Amino acid sequence: MPPRPKIDANRENKIMNVVVNTSIILMSTLMDGFAEIVLEAAGAMASGIAEIAGGEKAKEDAEKEVKQKLPQVSDKMRSMISEMRKDLYGQMEQKRNEIKPFLSDPIFDVGPKAVEKYDFGIPNLTQELEDSTIAQYTYLLLSEDATFGQLFTELGEWLNNLPKFPDKK
Repeated sequence: MPPRPKIDANRENKIMNVVVNTSIILMSTLMDGFAEIVLEAAGAMASGIAEIAGGEKAKEDAEKEVKQKLPQVSDKMRSMISEMRKDLYGQMEQKRNEIKPFLSDPIFDVGPKAVEKYDFGIPNLTQELEDSTIAQYTYLLLSEDATFGQLFTELGEWLNNLPKFPDKK
């Protein structure tokens, strides 16, 4: 069995930040996709009903109105993601002493090491990130950036292989 790495605050921060940031990016991507699907479905229903009730002009007006709502929905989603990000960072800090003993397993180093192999010209996933940086990473994922996709796949596999924390009794 390889020796367990010494736990230091910088290492802890990197590990916890990669876990939180990867989770936030995934949630953000899913929420963006979900909002788009819901609005498209609502738009199709509204335009169909409007067409039946009021003809082609009513249908076009309904479609236009739904499209105008997309930025408002996107803003609300971004606000929710921002609150989740702040909450997750806060929870991470509150539970630091509970989490710390589990981080001695060398598997926890895989994620930060993977992240540090890449440079996207924005703050690294091993750091505590602002909303704007999370948005940039989310865009990289949604735009199917091949390099970020490769990193995100590595991080997903890493997260899936991390040991589970024991349940509190």
